[in-house]
Amino acid sequence: MGDRKRTKRAVAAGVPATLLLAFANPMPAMALRQPDYPSWDEVEQARSNEAAAAEKIEEIEGILIRLEAEAAELNQAALKLGEDYALAQTALEEATSKLDKLKTQSDAAQDRADESEQRVAVIVAQLARNGGGDVTLGLLLGSADDADSLLARLGTADRLTASSAALLERAIYDKKTAQALAKDAKAAETQRQKLADSAQEKFDAAEQAAEAAQAKADDQRADMDRMYAQLATLKGTSAAVEREYQEGLAANPPGSPAPPVVTPPTTPTNPTTPTNPTPPAPVSSAVESAIAYATAQLGEPYAFGGMGPGSWDCSGLTKASYASVGVYIGTHSSTDQYNYMAAQGRLVPLSQAQRGDLLFYADGGSASNPRKWHVAIYLGGGKMIEAPNPSAPVRIVNVRSSSLVPYVGRPTG
Repeated sequence: MGDRKRTKRAVAAGVPATLLLAFANPMPAMALRQPDYPSWDEVEQARSNEAAAAEKIEEIEGILIRLEAEAAELNQAALKLGEDYALAQTALEEATSKLDKLKTQSDAAQDRADESEQRVAVIVAQLARNGGGDVTLGLLLGSADDADSLLARLGTADRLTASSAALLERAIYDKKTAQALAKDAKAAETQRQKLADSAQEKFDAAEQAAEAAQAKADDQRADMDRMYAQLATLKGTSAAVEREYQEGLAANPPGSPAPPVVTPPTTPTNPTTPTNPTPPAPVSSAVESAIAYATAQLGEPYAFGGMGPGSWDCSGLTKASYASVGVYIGTHSSTDQYNYMAAQGRLVPLSQAQRGDLLFYADGGSASNPRKWHVAIYLGGGKMIEAPNPSAPVRIVNVRSSSLVPYVGRPTG
């Protein structure tokens, strides 16, 4: 997408007003630092007293939870705008395909009309030489009314044979068909251009949101790294352990549904979304090959519209992974992939998730929400592989339960 025009349009609706302010008025890194961020001196002093250490741990964890939540909100806003772009791009591709088909049909119809006119020209010229008066090829090439008038007059002429009349009728039909298809193609071209403009606008909005999320993450990174190290010092662990724990809390807040585990298939009871009553068992060979393809992309960067090589978005990674084993899962869109799984009877309750299934995310985790703004591949054991967001590369992480839709897609079986 590097060659796309980076026009800075206003971010589209769907981003919270508070985030819009952050996009429009980025502050210097120092201004982002809050006065309650603890210093190393405060941490060292707290270490000598168990109660003080516990209090300082609670304070730092509270700050980190807030910062992780802010980062998640910014990235989620970018993902939603990115899905809007994916849907717009899908509509554009469909419109382009329709236009190409209409152009092909229009060109073929014009060729037929040209051939018919050449045949009729011979008849018209012969009639003109024999006293046809104003009977000229110009009538045939004029308006539809002119052509109908010509047909009526020639149809009453004694010298017009049945085959000539049929030839003339065919010529008029071919001409009208060519004109109609040319008109349809012109309308399709206008519609396609509108969709192209819309897709570009949505891409620009998603990119702007992603840049704002990345800037905020960059500004906060030093502070967060320091606080993870402070927590590790106070608790006798490591910064990596503390980071993983805090990120887990942000991904799976208290009260959210538990992530899926691999269980033997059972028949779902009263699903709120149509599912296959007897979910097919995944095809192990295809699943493992698709996962191997996705795993080979670990560490590669996120890019809106990315489907390799070298960069990916969430639905691009899932689509390419299954395409590598000849399995179609829908277009390059999380929403469309969910809808395709539903249409194919391949939605399975989350509780029956198997390795290789597609996990979907939507506002409120609602299956009925028309926009699914993220998709990942379930690996089993509570893990998934994903192209997560503009701030992180392709990775394997614990399944996030927040916003997780209660149905998974099963591409194979």
